[in-house]
Order: sequence, then C-alpha cells, then structure tokens
Amino acid sequence: MKITSLALALALISILDAPAMAREQSITVYAKNFAFTPGTITLKLHQPEKLVFVGTQGTHGITIPGIGLSNVIVISSKPVSVEVTPQRLGSFIARCAVYCGIGHGSMLLKVNVVK
Repeated sequence: MKITSLALALALISILDAPAMAREQSITVYAKNFAFTPGTITLKLHQPEKLVFVGTQGTHGITIPGIGLSNVIVISSKPVSVEVTPQRLGSFIARCAVYCGIGHGSMLLKVNVVK
C-alpha cells in the first residue's frame, strides 16, 4: 500500500494537534536575592506541569506542600526540574527555604491552582 503525501501530512497534523492535556507544560521560575520571578504562577488542577527553578543570584530553596512538593528543592545556577500534578484547587504561598540574607523572609512565590 502506498502512502500519499496528503495522508502523511494528515497523520502529522493529528499528532501535532494532540490535546493540550497530553502535552507536558513547563514554567521557569528564577530565584535571586530576594525574589522569585515571576512572583505568581498558575497551574491547572490535575494537569501535569514541569517547573524549572534557576538561581540567578545566590543559593535558594523552595517547598510547596500544597501542590505536592514537600521536600526542599535547592535552587542554584544549574536548572532544577520537578514535575507536579496539582490535586487541590486554591492559592498557595511558597517561601524561600534556604536562608539567603536579610530579605529572605519576604521572598515569596504565589501558586494558584485553577480548573
């Protein structure tokens, strides 16, 4: 059986047009003294998401139990990727988990989990 160019093109389109839920998403969060950028991220309930943490100044850490990140993720200049699938709706506040200086207490990341 001979595959035509049209049939091949249609097959590729259907693969590339897979539902968004089947694709892994990625959000990069940068950490520096004394802020996370962006300061707020939004995740979808029950949708897998890859979070990439990169330190641009100093060493930091983060833990976000509300979305399943109970262990401290140490953030330095080498990107650290973690995969999460939020199981609860709501807004969660994450704080820097590694002391980084006088502004450490105000270093926050807000995580919104929506439908």
